Amino acid sequence: MTDGPDFSTLRLPGSGDGGDHEGRSSPERLRKGLDFLVEAHRLTGIHRLNRLLDGTRGESSAEHSWHLALMAMVLGEALAPDVDLARVAAMLTLHDLVEIEAGDVPIYLDDERAAAREREAVAAERLYGRLPGDQGGQLRGLWQEFEDAATPEARFARAVDRFQPVLMHWAAGGQVWRERGVSTAEERRVTGSIRTFWPELWPLTEALIEDARRRGMLSDPGVPSD
Repeated sequence: MTDGPDFSTLRLPGSGDGGDHEGRSSPERLRKGLDFLVEAHRLTGIHRLNRLLDGTRGESSAEHSWHLALMAMVLGEALAPDVDLARVAAMLTLHDLVEIEAGDVPIYLDDERAAAREREAVAAERLYGRLPGDQGGQLRGLWQEFEDAATPEARFARAVDRFQPVLMHWAAGGQVWRERGVSTAEERRVTGSIRTFWPELWPLTEALIEDARRRGMLSDPGVPSD
């Protein structure tokens, strides 16, 4: 990882002008915020198994996070009317920042995903630790809430995170499924947590998988639907 810019050279609002040097508009707080934002932009360089719809490359984790937040806002109206969608969108925006250090592990690699959890926890401490303590703690808390999946907002966020790749694999004509030889049974297995986290989202998931089965996108189109 290359060194980032030197924010100490900036003369920010409040520097040497008698402004608020301790509060939320202090120069040091702003410097830490800018430093975090520049570091967070590195997520655009982390690429995932999902393909863009034109098939030219994998989507970045930053693109994935944006799409998740949008997806939660659009689907939440019908499927999660009682949850705080702003909180859901915040979790979905933040949850993959740890991939800047830990990388993205495809959903089909169970052992590697389990091993990545410790790396992600370390990355969360470092990344959110770049912010002022109270702000970093708040964002780190949202990341942990997503991981724990103990609140309705976190469970809906986790379900959306698992659903998005299904939609994109299907929309791209099953390119990823075909390349990996993914079966209907395997896809149902790796997406089964959607049913646990947010049952209301499972019928949409099953509709996509069943359509992919019928159209030969998955490796065993002859397997009947559940």
